[in-house]
Amino acid sequence: METVKKILKFTGIILAILVAFVLALLLWIKYMVSWRITDVGSETSPDGRYRLRFQAVGEADFPFGPSHAKVTLYDGREKLQSFREDISDDGGAFRPDNYSVEWMPYGVVITFSGSEQPDREVEIFFDGREAFEGYSDEEIAAILKDRYPIENVERITRESGGYSIRADGIDFRTDDRMALHDSYRQERFKALTDEVFPKLVQRSLSWEEEKGETPADTVYTPVIAMNGPGKSDLESYCADICEWLTYCFERLPYEEGGDAYSGFILTIPSPGDAKTRYSFSQNPYLAGFSENETEFYNGLYSFISSYIDGEYDDLIKADGIDAAKADEGYTEQYNPDITGEAIALWGTYEPDVTYEAPDGREYGLVPVDRALGSSYYVLMSYAKKGDRDSAKLINTDPFLGSGGEANLITFLEDGKTGFIGLTYNGGDDGLLYMTGDGGESFAEVSLPVPEITLPDGRLYNPFTVPEEVWEEPGKVYLKVGQGANGDYYNEELGCHPCGIYVSENKGKTFSFLKEGKEEE
Repeated sequence: METVKKILKFTGIILAILVAFVLALLLWIKYMVSWRITDVGSETSPDGRYRLRFQAVGEADFPFGPSHAKVTLYDGREKLQSFREDISDDGGAFRPDNYSVEWMPYGVVITFSGSEQPDREVEIFFDGREAFEGYSDEEIAAILKDRYPIENVERITRESGGYSIRADGIDFRTDDRMALHDSYRQERFKALTDEVFPKLVQRSLSWEEEKGETPADTVYTPVIAMNGPGKSDLESYCADICEWLTYCFERLPYEEGGDAYSGFILTIPSPGDAKTRYSFSQNPYLAGFSENETEFYNGLYSFISSYIDGEYDDLIKADGIDAAKADEGYTEQYNPDITGEAIALWGTYEPDVTYEAPDGREYGLVPVDRALGSSYYVLMSYAKKGDRDSAKLINTDPFLGSGGEANLITFLEDGKTGFIGLTYNGGDDGLLYMTGDGGESFAEVSLPVPEITLPDGRLYNPFTVPEEVWEEPGKVYLKVGQGANGDYYNEELGCHPCGIYVSENKGKTFSFLKEGKEEE
């Protein structure tokens, strides 16, 4: 019996120890999860007097609850104020990424952020005030000059909710809070951009504005247009964008510009008169632009060229020209208001370029008007080569309103599919047009942009003037030259090459095949 009592006593002791251990473990877990204070970071004011201490309190609530922060402001060793803040960040622990600090003349502004909450600002005043009472004009000027490279604050006007300010010729706004949120960066970026683009000939610029809760949230997005066919404007467009960014970054560095450099919009010509808009925002090359402009140039070049390569492929569907005729980019047969006398007169003009069909008929591109050094054409046909008395009008505007110098006309074996070419810009650039109905309607053919690398690393398209089209079994080939002033030299080929393109759908779309010699 005595033995049983001893066993029971011993068992009770063991159970008590186990209970105490479990309680201690639970208290330890509770401490670690809810009460333990861990230093996360600290921030010191520019004058070294004040210090903020950031600490994590326990762990974030399981499984995806908020984390808990403790913030303490010190004046030297004296504690001025302490408070706690919950951060909703998908269950993540409180860390330096969850806060940012801006020191002000009379206090500090702490911005807390998390993936599952809007940013929240907390203002603490060094003298213990609970509310900000406003700035004098002198204090506002001092804050702005400390914040930005401003030399002269010309005007400060108090208005509802804040201030209207003019500094160094830039007009911008601030709110009336202690943090003094302002739109200076955005307005300066806009002013710098407006200075550049009048110098860039025929490069249109417009602005889209988006206002936010504070003046600092204002976003100006420049809309920068390409001109004419994308492939002919590609290099100059990319160069103009680089010139613009260089000008801006020299005066407002990327690191100081903040959201002002969030992105811009390109408008790229589409088939017909429409223009397609593409956003080129938050691109990976912008931050490193000043160190590697070529990488940015090539990124933009490839972005636009991929659009040019794809847009027209999507437009012209399979099975003939009929699907594309519905697009505004196609011209219909000649205007019925044109008189027989006009047609007879045009029949006496010599064509600039001709094509003789296998059945003996001849087609000619006839210049009937001239303006600003460019010719404008009609397409005529003749019963036989040189028989101008048999002239028949096929199309009054085969080049869709474009002027230049006709340099190409040819038809494939089916007698309906044909191509015409037009050079412009002094022979440096050219356009290619296709017909699928014997010349009664035409559409511009957009060629893919080959990416040739220059010695400086920039991408470049030297092939700008369509020169010759020929047909082989199952394929149509196109030769594109470098134009009047082309100077691209291929060391391997030992010549100034042309570009060879190939089509497997009778010329509706082409792909770049290779560089070749002119005699090929």
